Amino acid sequence: MAFLLHLSRMKTKAEILIIDLNNFAAYPTLAVGYLIKTMRDADYSVELLSPLAIGAPAYSRDEKETWLDQLQRRVYFSTLPALNHLQDWLRNKKSSFEARPHKKMIEELHRAVRKQPDAILVSAYLTQFEMCKVIAKLAHENDIPMLLGGPFFNLSKVSNEWVNIEGVTAIVGAEVDRTLPSLLEDLLAKRSLASHAGVFTKGKESEQVLVAQPLQNIEKLPVPDFTDFPWNKYRHRIIPIMSGRGCSWGACTFCGDVISANGRTFRSRGISAVLDELKFQSIKLNSRDFMFLDIKLNSDLELWRGLIADFQKAVPNGRWIGTVHVNKKGENGLSREELFAAKKAGLTRISFGLESGSQRLLNQMKKGANIEECSEFIKNAYDAGISVRASMMLGFPGETAEDIQLTVSFMQEHQQYFDRIRLSKFKPLPATPFDRIYNKNPEKFPYFSKLRWDYRLARGLYQYKPPQAIEYRTAQKKLLSIVHHINSQPLRDNAKEFNGMM
Repeated sequence: MAFLLHLSRMKTKAEILIIDLNNFAAYPTLAVGYLIKTMRDADYSVELLSPLAIGAPAYSRDEKETWLDQLQRRVYFSTLPALNHLQDWLRNKKSSFEARPHKKMIEELHRAVRKQPDAILVSAYLTQFEMCKVIAKLAHENDIPMLLGGPFFNLSKVSNEWVNIEGVTAIVGAEVDRTLPSLLEDLLAKRSLASHAGVFTKGKESEQVLVAQPLQNIEKLPVPDFTDFPWNKYRHRIIPIMSGRGCSWGACTFCGDVISANGRTFRSRGISAVLDELKFQSIKLNSRDFMFLDIKLNSDLELWRGLIADFQKAVPNGRWIGTVHVNKKGENGLSREELFAAKKAGLTRISFGLESGSQRLLNQMKKGANIEECSEFIKNAYDAGISVRASMMLGFPGETAEDIQLTVSFMQEHQQYFDRIRLSKFKPLPATPFDRIYNKNPEKFPYFSKLRWDYRLARGLYQYKPPQAIEYRTAQKKLLSIVHHINSQPLRDNAKEFNGMM
């Protein structure tokens, strides 16, 4: 009788609990959608636990600003030595508050674990260490194997900081869109996971881990499964999609996207596969609005131009948004004529990395951008009726008061064309070109010192002391005021549903 019960249990398909800790956007997590589809195609039973579904507040960005946002920005960007400790204290307090385990999430986690899933998969950002510890502890107490994954776990120094959490069976730092079923098979059978590339286990030196190569033939990937996500909780039904992985430029010294698990090397899915997915998802999920999550949507010009030509055929009356790179070498698909055509094809909002108004600094960053061409692009996109959003950076090593003043002048001339500006402070990331160049030749980055790495969060801590401190702070104050003025204005009506998506 015991044997028959055991046999019955073996015949039952394995039940997988996948926990998506991403609560920073108002749309489903694309990577998790791929994993759910892969597991279901392999006949695994899947339950998704999502913070938004159980009432955990979602992080929203680029909302219309108030005076309080400007006050926080002034403190955050201040270079006054007296504020250094306050900045560190405020940053740590904010990070701890945002990353704290949510009570409702913990309650729902206990409910899901009581069902005794055969394995737990967790998709996490590096700020969610404490919540991952809570999940791993519960998995350990219930003898449930747990895999932890995320975009930067392919970096061995990062995974080494996480892999020894009690209850974590292994950390996955690879694109497992196709290999997850075989990985789960070995996990459930309690076999060694050493043969799986990009998988870090306890007691195994990172040098012994097989390096996971970038996934190829991505045009053959299945359509992600988003049916488990809490669509009724999103403010607007926006479907995420990616036309390719990586970035065809991939040279910006500060960029961490191109060193992440799925950002290494550029690979295009091809226009046919993308149009088929657009049509399928629009019908299945009852929405005509899409967000392209590509690092650089115009990496493959044939695909970019194919979207402009055929998006409306795939999704009649549909709309889409995405991020592009305004590069200066050769064609970039962003001519005035093409932007007007893209608007007619449904392109509603476009984002790009402006970073600075100083050509000298852009060259130092290896942005591959020309400030005059950026100016032309911004005006043309605005004239076409496309909402324009840009990311910008302060404090890049070597930045001077003159560089910021050039940025101020550029923004004064162009502020009427922007809907939103995402202004950030330079953040050194491990394994980026900046990391390699700085280690080899730190004098290339003046006024930057005392760099130390926090690999748990994959970030660098440092001091930056620009020359002409008074002039630097004066120019910075002007720039912060311009950014606040732009971000305090209402969005174009046709872009409101896409606010906070980039």
